[in-house]
Amino acid sequence: MHRSDKAIILYAMKDNRYSINALVAALEKDDNVDVDVYIIDERRHTLLIDFLLRAKNIYKKIVLGISFLTTQIPYIEKLVDLIRKYTPGITLIAGGPHPTGDPYGTIVKLGFDYAAVGEGEETIRSISKALSEDMDLEEVCGIAYFDESLGKVVVNKRSWLVNLDSYPPFPYWRGRFNPIEIMRGCPWACKYCQVSFTFKANPRYRSIDSVVYYSRIMLREGLKDLRFIAPDSFAYMSPNGRSVNYSALEELLSKLYDLTLRYGGRIFYGTFPSEVRPDNVDYDVARMVKRYVSNKSIIVGAQTGSNRLLKYINRGHSVEDIINAVEVLSKVGFRVDVDFIFGLPGETREDLEETLKVIEILVKMGARIHAHTFLPLPGTPFADAPPGKIPKWVRKRLYQLLGRGFLYGDWLEQEREAELIDWYRRQKIIFTGRDLSINTKLKYCK
Repeated sequence: MHRSDKAIILYAMKDNRYSINALVAALEKDDNVDVDVYIIDERRHTLLIDFLLRAKNIYKKIVLGISFLTTQIPYIEKLVDLIRKYTPGITLIAGGPHPTGDPYGTIVKLGFDYAAVGEGEETIRSISKALSEDMDLEEVCGIAYFDESLGKVVVNKRSWLVNLDSYPPFPYWRGRFNPIEIMRGCPWACKYCQVSFTFKANPRYRSIDSVVYYSRIMLREGLKDLRFIAPDSFAYMSPNGRSVNYSALEELLSKLYDLTLRYGGRIFYGTFPSEVRPDNVDYDVARMVKRYVSNKSIIVGAQTGSNRLLKYINRGHSVEDIINAVEVLSKVGFRVDVDFIFGLPGETREDLEETLKVIEILVKMGARIHAHTFLPLPGTPFADAPPGKIPKWVRKRLYQLLGRGFLYGDWLEQEREAELIDWYRRQKIIFTGRDLSINTKLKYCK
């Protein structure tokens, strides 16, 4: 039953459902929402269109929020066309990694009315307030819009960061759950990655009490696997996000372990949807984590086996750190999956040969390789770089590893996605750093 004549509808796709859950949790945490809020789970276009058609008969104003990645642009293009054709008059707001990195292309080329830039919890609450009070959405902090008088997209950029403890990680009252985000922001600013540039370099943490509180809710509701989101799981509660806070990490894991003993359940830590940095791995942290977790494997982010390239992409660790991390984790009893990215900007044949040598060393140590292809993502220092491409001779070696059972990943699909991103850039549908300096104007909110 609807309570208002205004509605916010959020479209939950497979790759953005965690983000949508977080937005709804932020909106409804006070149970004081002055607009009706709906989540439409992705099935096919027609279900969303049918719902929007029905909603238009009920509500005077409707905001449809869609969060998406750069790789989803072909789908988003078609979806926006359908919405504009069959349900004109609905306000479209884009959010997530791509709109944050490319607000201009999102609004001017993809056809959204607004783009939510950066962290969304407080922005969605401000949108709800503005909608309920019939205020102009152009005044909302965290919103980008096209200014006709300037001929540019104006970004109302927030000057403050979200406190994770201020909001639930998911709307459990709706029966919706996801891995708990325990850390946001990353100090390393790797040139290929959007995290530091979307969520800033200053890491923030969900407190131990908060993590335990929401973990207890999950276990009580019958969800038995506890999983967590962090750019580096071993850096939880580190003062600078660059090291291990042994006491805080053990306190977190021990309290979670006590919960699993009481309610039943398992802890998965340092594995999907997170990983660990190799330079934060030592015997003390590995043995400590092993005491509490149920996962048999841990994911280590290596990215390349070339020290020269590691320095160039700003990884902040060495090849020696990678080998040491695999050795330590393997001896403690974990199977180790190691991430590598092929086709990175500036990568030479010599870099590739060094990477393949390191991979063979790791495989002999019992590791599996998780292969990726570089994607030039908007909002990163490598946004203007050529798409990642894997040479035939390297591809042959990867197939051999795949056949031996030592390699997995979506590297072939990502190579096609990288080419598609490049095509969209050349068609001026995606805009990158140097384009945005011309086409956008930043206006900071205090």
